[in-house]
Amino acid sequence: MHKLKLKIRGMNCAACVQTIEEKLSPVAGILTAKVNYESHKAVIIYDQQRVKGEEIKQIIKNAGSFDTEQISDNEEPIFSQAPASAGEMVQPASDYLAGAEAKFSKILFWNGFFTSVSIISIIINIILVVNWYRVANPASVVAKAKAVIPAQPTVNTPPPTQPTPAAIQTFAISKIDHIRGNYDAPVTLVEFSDFECPFCERHYPTLKKILTDYKDQVRLVYKHFPLTFHPNAQKAAEASECADEQGKFWEYHDKLFDNQPGGYSVDKFKIWAAEIGLNGDKFNNCLDSGKYAQKVATDQQEGQTKGVQGTPATFVNGQIVSGALPYENFKQIIDSIINKK
Repeated sequence: MHKLKLKIRGMNCAACVQTIEEKLSPVAGILTAKVNYESHKAVIIYDQQRVKGEEIKQIIKNAGSFDTEQISDNEEPIFSQAPASAGEMVQPASDYLAGAEAKFSKILFWNGFFTSVSIISIIINIILVVNWYRVANPASVVAKAKAVIPAQPTVNTPPPTQPTPAAIQTFAISKIDHIRGNYDAPVTLVEFSDFECPFCERHYPTLKKILTDYKDQVRLVYKHFPLTFHPNAQKAAEASECADEQGKFWEYHDKLFDNQPGGYSVDKFKIWAAEIGLNGDKFNNCLDSGKYAQKVATDQQEGQTKGVQGTPATFVNGQIVSGALPYENFKQIIDSIINKK
């Protein structure tokens, strides 16, 4: 068995961890795969006879355009044994590890037991000696105690503080924003999104279902937050603004997400513009000139000031919800808001 340690770049939400582990777990030869969101590291224990380290790296990369970097000098063997002779039973690596762990736990237990007994014995002996001395010299013991031990001030320990919830953000929404749904709806979803982000593409049908199920009660406001490690995200955002110039932002928005799995390029952006009936020359000139680059940057700067660190980030009446959470999570939040009205 071997252990592979990797640094993973591109994990910008907690859902990335689940996605990577779900892709690795069913692979034949991988015994365990653990991914840590805070350190952006992964440890995979696998059978080198059935799967290679490079295959594991490629699986992670395909899970969401992640980049990997091996952080150990070499793939580390964690179990080795001589070939079994005919009829000999070979102990599986998992059994070997489990046995080693059990032995180590027993050693820790007995070390702790004997240490505790020794400490208790020392304490008892000290108490006996002190009591004997106090009986023999009561006055001197009291005098020395008063001299050595000063009066201790009373310390008022403050009660533990509760974690501060994320601040409710406010947004100045007007009809020049990209709004889908009833403009006067009581619930507003402000989504900071990246057209090339696989988690935003996963979030896309969830938002469509919300708008369908909560017709006239929810409005969606789209804002740009292209991530730097998605090479076509910036131009995709600019392309959507060029489509908006001709009154078809949401048609182009849907076109981008529907075609995300096939990959992006500027040429494809122009082809898709023609497919939804946009004026090709006007769209192409707009996209090539970078006319809306600053507008995209302004959205991103606003997101950063509101606490956005990755995509998708959706503010439900100002309360941030990070990641492509299931529909049921949003339903619970929206229902609680509507029921309070």
